[in-house]
Amino acid sequence: MPARASAGSADVSTWSERLRRFAVEECRGTSTLYERLALALADDRALVAWLAKVCGPRARPTLLFAAVHDLLLRGVPGGGLEAFYPNLTANARETSLAFPAFRAFLLRESSVLAPMLASRTTQTNEVARCAYLLPAFALAAASSGKPLWIIDVGCSAGLNLNFDRYAYHYGGRRIGDATSEVHLQPELRGSLVPSLTPIPKTTGRVGIDLDPIDPDDDDATRWLRACTWPEHVTRFRNLDAALAIARRHRPDTVKGNVLDALPAVADAVDPAAALVIVNTNVMVYFSRAERQRYGELLARIGRRRALYWIANEHPAVLAAAGFRRRVPPSEAAVLPLTMTVFQRGRIDEHVLALVGPHGRWLEWLSD
Repeated sequence: MPARASAGSADVSTWSERLRRFAVEECRGTSTLYERLALALADDRALVAWLAKVCGPRARPTLLFAAVHDLLLRGVPGGGLEAFYPNLTANARETSLAFPAFRAFLLRESSVLAPMLASRTTQTNEVARCAYLLPAFALAAASSGKPLWIIDVGCSAGLNLNFDRYAYHYGGRRIGDATSEVHLQPELRGSLVPSLTPIPKTTGRVGIDLDPIDPDDDDATRWLRACTWPEHVTRFRNLDAALAIARRHRPDTVKGNVLDALPAVADAVDPAAALVIVNTNVMVYFSRAERQRYGELLARIGRRRALYWIANEHPAVLAAAGFRRRVPPSEAAVLPLTMTVFQRGRIDEHVLALVGPHGRWLEWLSD
């Protein structure tokens, strides 16, 4: 069993609450396995104390489940735990029976898991996000009248930079590369639909990440799979197909902290192109001070040239970066898709859509 943690009761309580919120707000309706495991773990005081002790300051519940998943994908014997993972077995067992095997696995592999929880972060290069980024890119192209130069902040393996090599299905309408093995089909909600203009042209695209993933790196791409939830079979299929495309059409990536790397990357953008900076589910990993600095950096770039900032982030982190427009209220784990246009000294903020977890559905709000 893990050594008794010295974490104070506040740390244990905080982690228990994080696990419960993760189960209810993020997992319910999309991952019964993770929901039940997180709720059961939240009530296991000894394991929560261990978790509070070993996790790094930016760790979230998703990291624990990704670390366990990674070991199972490596072939570490799960003692029966793997039988509850639909991506690892043809006939997964009932999830209500999973926690004893999960608990035993944590105890047995605690010495391997601890350094992962202390130092790693989740890497989710979710290509389904392209289904809502595409209409946002089209809006930027139509507004500017120029080809786009896209900078993807927190790009992971840069798979979203290959957005024009995927097939899209919006209800009965199709757009994109019909021959692609990546098929993105979000559920459409509400009465408005995004304008499906032809795929916007680009003259450049580059990603920035603290640790960009090489599509040929087996360990790194396994971590991408580990960060994908076990029941999401379509996500695994699209991820593998997108990685295969990235091996043939390698995205250009820059390794570094965005706050340090972005100014030079933005300065190198062709002035004849429309600069688009995009970030999706990245700012939650920034400190509050970093969110403010990021917003100031975007504003500084936007004073020098026209800039389209497209973001799919929590309203609170957007506000910390200076986004002031009111976001419509929504259910937990639903994030707004926003676009801020910096042009000729003006800043125009738009809420384009609400987006379901992992890009499963899209409610377009902008006319």
